[in-house]
Amino acid sequence: MQASARPFRSDGSPVSVWPAGGAAQLWPSALLERFCLRMATQGMCVSPALMQCDRRYALEQISHGHNMADDTLRALAVELFRHFVVQRSGVSGVH
Repeated sequence: MQASARPFRSDGSPVSVWPAGGAAQLWPSALLERFCLRMATQGMCVSPALMQCDRRYALEQISHGHNMADDTLRALAVELFRHFVVQRSGVSGVH
C-alpha cells in the first residue's frame, strides 16, 4: 500500500488536488450547499467533497450550473466562480 497514492476518478483520470497552501475551506459552505442542492433540482449530482479537492471537477460543475436554464443556479455559479478567482489571485475580496 502506498502512503501517498494519488486519488483517481471512476474514469481513471487523476484527481487534481488543490495546492496545500490554499484555504481550508475553498468555498463558503452555505454557498456550496445551495449550489449542490440547486444542481440536484436540475438532475445533476454534485459532490461537495470533490468540489473541495478537485479544481477541474469544481470548474466543470460551475460551468454546468452556469449553462443551465435556471437564473438562480446561474447566479450561484457566478458567485462560486468569483470566489474561485479571488482564491487564485490572492486578492482579499471582490468589491
